[in-house]
Amino acid sequence: MAGVVKNPAPLDRPVARDADAPTEAREHWWKVPPVDRRGLTIWIIGYVVMTVVAIGVGLLIVHELHDVRSLDVRVARWLFRHRTDGWDSVTWCGSMIADAYVKIPAAAILAVFFLWRWRRWSEPALLVGALVLEVAAFTTSSFVVDRGRPPIPRLDPVPPTGSFPSGHAAAAVAFYGAIAIIVFWHTHNRLGRTVAVIAAVVIPPVVGASRMYRGMHNLTDVIVGLLIGIISLWLTWLVVRRGPAMRSLDSSRRTP
Repeated sequence: MAGVVKNPAPLDRPVARDADAPTEAREHWWKVPPVDRRGLTIWIIGYVVMTVVAIGVGLLIVHELHDVRSLDVRVARWLFRHRTDGWDSVTWCGSMIADAYVKIPAAAILAVFFLWRWRRWSEPALLVGALVLEVAAFTTSSFVVDRGRPPIPRLDPVPPTGSFPSGHAAAAVAFYGAIAIIVFWHTHNRLGRTVAVIAAVVIPPVVGASRMYRGMHNLTDVIVGLLIGIISLWLTWLVVRRGPAMRSLDSSRRTP
C-alpha cells in the first residue's frame, strides 16, 4: 500500500498536460493555418490543369464542334420564344443569388461568422478558397476562349468576360456546396442537413438555367461552369480537410 501512495504524483503530471491540450489549441487557433504547403501546391496544380482543360474544351466548341454550337443556338432561341414577364422576374432572382454583388459580401460575412463561432480557419478557407479557385479558372479560360454571347436579346448587362464558361454556375456550386459541407461538419440535425443538401443540389442548376434564359450563356457554357464549380469545391475540400487546422482539431478530440 505504501508503494501505491508514492506513485500518483509522477503519473498525474503527463495526464494534466494532455488535458490542457484542447484548451491550448483553442487559445492559439489563429496560428494554425488551414492548408499546408503540400495542400497549397495541389490546389495550384488543380487550378492549372482545370483551366487548361476548360480552355481546350472551349476552343474546340468555338472553332471545331459545329453541331454543339448549333445545339446551343437552338436551346437559346427556344428559351427566347418562351419568355414571359413572370419568368423574367423569376430568372432575375435565379441569376442574382450567384451574382458577384451577392456572393462576395455574403462570403465575407459568413467567413467572419465562422471565425467567431468556431475559432479556426478551416471553414472560411473552404468557402473562400472554393470561390477563389472557380473565379480564377473561369476568368482565365473566359478571356482565352472569348466566346460570344447567345444570339438572342440579353436581359442583363454584359460583363467584360466571354460567354464560356458560366461563372455564375460555377460560383453557385462552390458557394452553396461549401455551406452544405460546413453544415455537415457541425451538426447531425437531419432537417438542417436536408435543407443544406437541397440548396447545394437545386440552386446551381436554377442559376444556370436562369443565365441561359436571360441570354447570358449557352447550354455548354453552363455545363462547363458547373463542372468547374464541382472540381473547385472538391479540390478545396480535399486540401482543407487534410490541413493543419483540421488535424489539430482531430488531435485535440483524441486527447484524454
